[in-house]
Amino acid sequence: MIVCGKGISSGLPLSAVIGHSDWMDIFAPGSMTSTHTGNPVCCAAALANIKVLIEEGLIDNAARMGDIFQARMRHFEQKYPNHVGKADAIGAVAAIQMVTAPGSLDPDHDTAFAIVKHAVERGLMLFGPVGSGGGTVKLCPPLSMTPEQVEEGLDVLEAAFDAICVGR
Repeated sequence: MIVCGKGISSGLPLSAVIGHSDWMDIFAPGSMTSTHTGNPVCCAAALANIKVLIEEGLIDNAARMGDIFQARMRHFEQKYPNHVGKADAIGAVAAIQMVTAPGSLDPDHDTAFAIVKHAVERGLMLFGPVGSGGGTVKLCPPLSMTPEQVEEGLDVLEAAFDAICVGR
């Protein structure tokens, strides 16, 4: 089963649940509704979005960018072992879990927030810290990014880590 949120329509209010008919045919058509059901404008946006994803090879591009993200996540774990509990990536989505001490599972919201703030002030658009205790720096760039753009963004992020973590 696949559950899609606003990403299916590039941010418009639409969701989709995709699955095998054994599950999907349990409820009669029209019996399950929500505020995100069937808006024609949002459905048209979703169809256009899916077309662009396929025609421009954005899913393959995200997989290629994933190799860059994965290598840099290992780098962040090694360079900042006193602050990073775990850093990982799948495709073009990455997360860096900030912790209060090496080997700890306690999220470090303050450090994560300071890193995000520093990076945003230097032009790297990031979400506020997410996850347990708000201690995770989340990376989720546009799927159309080039390797050079990904590296540039990760360089800005690393400079933020250097400014906040080095000497702490």
